[in-house]
Amino acid sequence: MVETTGPRKNALEHEGAALGRLHARSNNRKALAYWLGFLKGILASNKVETAEYAPLAVEAQNFLSLLHDPDALELIEDLRIWKNEPNEIYEIVENIVAMRSRDFVVESEKDEINELYGFCAGIACDNRICLEEIESLLTKLESYPRVQGDRRVLNLKAAAQRSIADGRITAEESDDICTWITHLVGDSATDTGIATFGNVGVLEGALEDHNDIVFDQRMFVLTGKFTLGPRKAIHGMIADRGGDFKSSVCRNTNYLCVAAEASRDWRHSHEGLKIMKAIELRAEGRGPELVHEGILTRALSR
Repeated sequence: MVETTGPRKNALEHEGAALGRLHARSNNRKALAYWLGFLKGILASNKVETAEYAPLAVEAQNFLSLLHDPDALELIEDLRIWKNEPNEIYEIVENIVAMRSRDFVVESEKDEINELYGFCAGIACDNRICLEEIESLLTKLESYPRVQGDRRVLNLKAAAQRSIADGRITAEESDDICTWITHLVGDSATDTGIATFGNVGVLEGALEDHNDIVFDQRMFVLTGKFTLGPRKAIHGMIADRGGDFKSSVCRNTNYLCVAAEASRDWRHSHEGLKIMKAIELRAEGRGPELVHEGILTRALSR
């Protein structure tokens, strides 16, 4: 067995209370940026569709839990009261965005990315993209140039530009754009009944066969909130099979294993610094293999 080089003894416990207090302000800001972005995505079509009611309620309930947001609480009730009046819901959402935007101004790249992810989830929450939503998406992408270094964003932008070229959106084009949005923010609430905030996006190029994972003398890094068990336990299982582990991604990392659920303390709503670093290294042709939690679980069960 190789000697483990895992997290330092004095490191703050992942998902622990102390780390939560340390990151409280940035985590609240991350959630608020995403929430406002999602509501702006709902408004992008200039109307609220009845198919958007359910995902809107799911997201509102999530942000009520996360932020104790009074507007989210009122929106949940309004969705019940005005279930047959989408114009009323549109005005309510519009008022929420107007009021909350006075207190929240996008100030950094983190804010831009989290709001963009929320916006994308909002326009795709009913699994349908219309012309107005595409126009709003392209405008937003142009206004946030710093996010365009991400290949997933570039693919989404290219698909949006192709679809809008003839002035109409076909069902196939709508599905294509929804697929690229899934790469950023995961499946919509319409698909899963689960809020998109805290989802993990699609990891392009991730291993699909658990038999491809080799443990002996390989370096593993974990990120996210694992359902498989505490990280210490997973580290132990990896070490028992001859593997090693570290707390950060570097050039000699062989596998980045990503949990099914995003970490509370990730930099962005759907990805943390480890994923960002791995994607950067992979773009240079020297990055680690990406492994979803389900594939890791099956590999550890061999």
